Amino acid sequence: MLKIFIFVLILITLVMLSFFIDGVLELHKQEKEDKMNLVRDGMEGYLDRTFGFGNVTIFKSILDAEGNTRYLVYLPKYEWFKSPQYEWFEVYTTQSGFKHEAITK
Repeated sequence: MLKIFIFVLILITLVMLSFFIDGVLELHKQEKEDKMNLVRDGMEGYLDRTFGFGNVTIFKSILDAEGNTRYLVYLPKYEWFKSPQYEWFEVYTTQSGFKHEAITK
């Protein structure tokens, strides 16, 4: 009788654990989709539209002589078994929005 009770208890525990894991995975998937559907404004929105969501990293912000803020950003390019190659861009504000220029060495 005790063996049957323990067997049933283990079955109930495994079923409840599978429901919990399924719920956690579904919640993680939903949070990931919500993060990808986030629309940002300003400089971050321009970087997301131009280079892809979260692909570039802002390295430094610079104030120019006119008082405008310019951003130095980099985009890593990965290849198999090699260290990443970085592309550097300067992003700045214009009258019509934002623009970027590639920085060459």
